[in-house]
Amino acid sequence: MDNELWRWVWVITALVMGLGEIFTAGFFLLPFAIGAALAAMAAWLDFHGGVQWLLFFGGTAVSLLILRRFMGRQDRPDDLPVGANRYIGLPARVIETIDIVENTGRVRVESDEWRAVAETGPIEEGSVVRVTALRGTKLLVEFVEPPPPDYVPHHSPPAAVAAAEPAQESAEGDADADEGEQAPDTEAPRSE
Repeated sequence: MDNELWRWVWVITALVMGLGEIFTAGFFLLPFAIGAALAAMAAWLDFHGGVQWLLFFGGTAVSLLILRRFMGRQDRPDDLPVGANRYIGLPARVIETIDIVENTGRVRVESDEWRAVAETGPIEEGSVVRVTALRGTKLLVEFVEPPPPDYVPHHSPPAAVAAAEPAQESAEGDADADEGEQAPDTEAPRSE
C-alpha cells in the first residue's frame, strides 16, 4: 500500500477510536486513538510504513501505561468514603436492642442514629458494636463489647413524652380534687 492510503487509514482509525472512547467507559480505546494519531502524523510526514507501525504500537503502549497509572491513583481505596459508607469500620453504641426476630435495633454512630441489624443473636442496649456494611437504609453491625456496668438506658423523646403524660394527668387530677375540697358543694340533695 502506498503512503497516501496509509495516511487516511491512520486518520480514520484515530477518529473511530476517539469517537468510540466518548461512548464507552474505562479509557480503553483512548490509547489506540493516540497511537493511531501518532502513526497518522508519521504517514503525513512521509515516514516508512515500519515507522508508522512502530509509532502506533509504541504510542498505544506508552499511553496505556500512563492512563492506567493515572486511573490507578483515582481508584485508591484509601480515599475518604462519602455518604453512609463513611461509617463502615467505626464503633457505635446500641441505643435500642438489636433483634432480628422482633425487627428492632438502633445505634448511635458519631452523632447520628441509624436503624441497625446484626447477623448474630440479639445485642442488648448499651453494647458497643462495629459497623461492617450498609444494607439499604440500615447499618449491619457486629458485637464488640457488652454495656458498661454504669450504663444508663437510652430513652427516645417519644417514650419520654409518653411516660410524662400519665404523671401530668395524675397531677391535674390531684389539683381538681384540691379544688373540690376548697369549694364545698352548697346544694343539698333533694328528696321528693
